[in-house]
Amino acid sequence: MRISGFLVSLGLIAWGCGCATQPTLISTLQTPSFRPETFVSSLVPMKALYRHDDVASQEPLWVVIEGDGHAWKNASTPSSNPTPHDPVGWKIATQIDAKNVLYLARPCQYLDDEERKACRLEDWTAGRFASQWVEAMNDAIDVFKTRGGDREIILVGYSGGGTMAALIAARRSDVSLLIGVASPLDVHAWSSYHRVSPLVQSLDPQNERAKLSLIPQIYVMGKNDTVVPPFLIRDFTASYENPSYVRIIEVEADHTMRLPLNLAEIRTSFLNSIDARGNPL
Repeated sequence: MRISGFLVSLGLIAWGCGCATQPTLISTLQTPSFRPETFVSSLVPMKALYRHDDVASQEPLWVVIEGDGHAWKNASTPSSNPTPHDPVGWKIATQIDAKNVLYLARPCQYLDDEERKACRLEDWTAGRFASQWVEAMNDAIDVFKTRGGDREIILVGYSGGGTMAALIAARRSDVSLLIGVASPLDVHAWSSYHRVSPLVQSLDPQNERAKLSLIPQIYVMGKNDTVVPPFLIRDFTASYENPSYVRIIEVEADHTMRLPLNLAEIRTSFLNSIDARGNPL
């Protein structure tokens, strides 16, 4: 089957409602507590929203990565602008009760027409998890972490943003917790389940399973999610040596996750249930 089938499932189906007006620039999302930022990578500018309390730099920096956005117009036509119509990742970021939060858009999202000239369709389709983008997003996190003087990072990702978060987590030593919301981690298993071709230009977290198994993880999955069914996460983490490092939470939702998520509270509950070695208390 054509690769487009895979892309439509991760992109078009996940964002299929199209019911919100598409924001053009990151500034349209800003709030009094978040300010828009641009990380100038060697590839394309990368957009972010950031709030930080320098007095609370000892607290973790929450990094929330957006989903795949508006990657496709329809089943056969890629979008010319991957900016999400309904930025679920941003909504998750605003619900985090923490002082230090960084919302990172995916490459080529929220760019103006001039900035987006440096992008190619592959950057939000077949190559959305390409190594160059993993490295660029990782570099962006380094810049904000250094600016805030943060020591610890909590990585959060919605949908494909969780896939990206896992790839980044496997490359860092300062991630204290990885949280995926409706996120596919074994992209090969995901594509096999949907009987579509894999993203051959992208990396796959399944190849980082050994490193990921050492990081505490929480996965919030929708019971009615037909795009990323919960069993795919259960199968992915089943081989972890220490299953106490992982908590899978199923909620009454589909892939769009239209419900409030208090990830800070979920994190506290998770940490209170394990000791320093990840063993149940």
